Amino acid sequence: MNLDLLNPFVRRASLLETSAAGDFRTAPDARCFFSLSGDIAIEIEGEKKKHLTPGNFLYLPAGTVYKLKSKYFRAVVLNFDLLCEANAPTDRLPTLPAPAPEGAPIRRTADAAPFDRPLFIEDMAAEKDAYLRMANLFVSALGDYRATVSSLLKLQLLRVAEITDENALPTRMVEAMDEYIREHCGEELSNTEIGAIFGYHPFYVSQMLKKKAGITLHQYIIAYRLKAARSLLENTGKTVIDIADETGFTDASYFTKMFKASYGVTPKEFRNSLKEDLI
Repeated sequence: MNLDLLNPFVRRASLLETSAAGDFRTAPDARCFFSLSGDIAIEIEGEKKKHLTPGNFLYLPAGTVYKLKSKYFRAVVLNFDLLCEANAPTDRLPTLPAPAPEGAPIRRTADAAPFDRPLFIEDMAAEKDAYLRMANLFVSALGDYRATVSSLLKLQLLRVAEITDENALPTRMVEAMDEYIREHCGEELSNTEIGAIFGYHPFYVSQMLKKKAGITLHQYIIAYRLKAARSLLENTGKTVIDIADETGFTDASYFTKMFKASYGVTPKEFRNSLKEDLI
C-alpha cells in the first residue's frame, strides 16, 4: 500500500476490561489491541501464541483467524478499515466463525503491505496516552469524533509502518546517530531521547540499529562510553570515579563491571598495565 493513500475508517474504539476464552473466530475488519494491564494470550492460526502484556501492540488484518484467552485484561481495542470507502458499514461488525462462511463480508484491502499480515510490537508504551485518547473520544461521541479518532489512528499506523519497515532507516541516519552519540556519550542519553532527536520511535531506532550494527542502541552508547573512558585512563591521571562520572556512568561499580566485560581487566588493572609497559 502507498502509505499516502492510508485513510483508516474507525468503526469502533473501546476500552475493554474483561476476561476472554473461546474458539477460533475470524476478524471481519482490521483491528488492533493496545494492552494496558493483565495478560492476553492471542493465538493466530498458523503462528505461535503471543502474550500481550502492558505496552504491547497487536494489529490483525481483516480475515485473520484468531482466539483470545485471558483471566483478566484491560486494553484499548479498535475495529476499522484501512481505507475510508463510500457506503462502508459504520456499526461494529461482529466476529465471524472460523472458517468464515463463503461470501462473508470481510473488509480486506488489496495491496495493503505492511498491513496485510499480523504485526506485533513489544514496546509501544510511549503511545499509551494516544490509544486512551482514541477510546475516550469515541465513547464521548462528541462532534466529529469518528473523523478525529480515524485521523489519530492514521498517525499511529504510520508509526507502526515505520517501526516494522526493516529498510526505513537510511545509512546516513545511522551515521548521524553515531556522530551524536560520540559527541554526547558523557551526557545522560536514552533510547527515548535519541528517538526524539532523530524523529523516530525509540524501539524502532534500537531495532534498526541492531540490524545494521549488530548491537542495540543501549549497547552502542555503552561502547562509546567505554572507548572514552579507556582514552582518559591512558592519557590522564583522573580517578576511576571521576572518569566513570565524566563518561556517563553514574555508578563506578557498574563502570568497572562493564569495562572488565569489554576489555577483560578492571580500569585499575588496565592503568597499572600501562605503567608496567613504561618500566
